[in-house]
Amino acid sequence: MTGLIVAMVLAAASPLDPARAAYQSGELAQARTELEALLYPLRLDGEALESEAHLLLAATYHAQEDTSRAEHEAVLGLAASRDTKLDPLLYPPDFITFVERVRTMHRERIAALAAERRRPILVPSPPPVQAPPSAQASPPIPSKSWYLMPFGVGHFQHGQRTKGTMLAVTQGTCLTVSAVSLSTALSLRGRDGLYSASDARTARRLNTSYLVSAYAFAALYTYGVLDGLVFTP
Repeated sequence: MTGLIVAMVLAAASPLDPARAAYQSGELAQARTELEALLYPLRLDGEALESEAHLLLAATYHAQEDTSRAEHEAVLGLAASRDTKLDPLLYPPDFITFVERVRTMHRERIAALAAERRRPILVPSPPPVQAPPSAQASPPIPSKSWYLMPFGVGHFQHGQRTKGTMLAVTQGTCLTVSAVSLSTALSLRGRDGLYSASDARTARRLNTSYLVSAYAFAALYTYGVLDGLVFTP
């Protein structure tokens, strides 16, 4: 069971987490290496991840003052997902302004690249499924889909208050530690979006705390889902 939980947690973690942490810690060379390995050749599933990776690589180039490459990656990122909004907690204001300028200057090129990516997929809608009428009314039973909710909601709905309380407390603690670590790390950044030499080590520890707490939250969430959907009759 432990191996299954670990596998599901690793699957839930974003492949961009190491590169994002390196960028936030000011380790630009490491972030660039991580992102280039994921993008060339492409090893990411989904337009959202691909777009975020291109934009994160653009931010890395921009911080290294490689404007031409930053512009190229920004165009690719916007073409992968044209409605992408940059997180002001992750990216510095000057880079956000840079991307908006690229969006305006290369609007036609971005639209052309986005059109090339689109492929029409026609999927017939499945026929409606009609449940057979029940012989007699039965008392309502809470749906097992409640187990997909975090903080032990599913266990409370099914009368398992002890497990529900345990999950609510532990998941809430992990989420709080993760959020506080991330916000503190972000507050240490300078106006250029990078950390000073004196703050780099502290920021790295805070980012590690943020990732560990996030993974712990994911592990507890996975345990709650498995316990409810698989191991509870």
